[in-house]
Amino acid sequence: MAEFPQALSSLLTHAENTQIDQTLLPTRERFSIRLTVYCWRYLQKISEQIQTPIESLSAIQIKECIGTDIELLAGPQVDDHFVDWFSHLVTSSLKPLNAIALEEQVLINDLSLGTIIGWYTRKIVQ
Repeated sequence: MAEFPQALSSLLTHAENTQIDQTLLPTRERFSIRLTVYCWRYLQKISEQIQTPIESLSAIQIKECIGTDIELLAGPQVDDHFVDWFSHLVTSSLKPLNAIALEEQVLINDLSLGTIIGWYTRKIVQ
């Protein structure tokens, strides 16, 4: 199994993974939560780096930052295709993150793991 580049390995702790698993949501939703959190944390990193609120980041800015992330690019199987794929994944995560932030009436940067889990839990119940 391929390993995540070092830049991604610290985006979700073991305790946070356990918290997500304890929701007992279906596998698909737990996977979605993990992806959303990974991307949210990565977007926080980009936002801080270029001093732009997450809500204002464009797909081009996201791809440029990913394409110049030395720590990410040092990964074993990171090439232009990975950068394109990961850029699309991170950009796509803005859709649920914007929905969660809107519902909670906070900025995306001010979300929490609990808020993200809660949103997915409510979504599955509806």
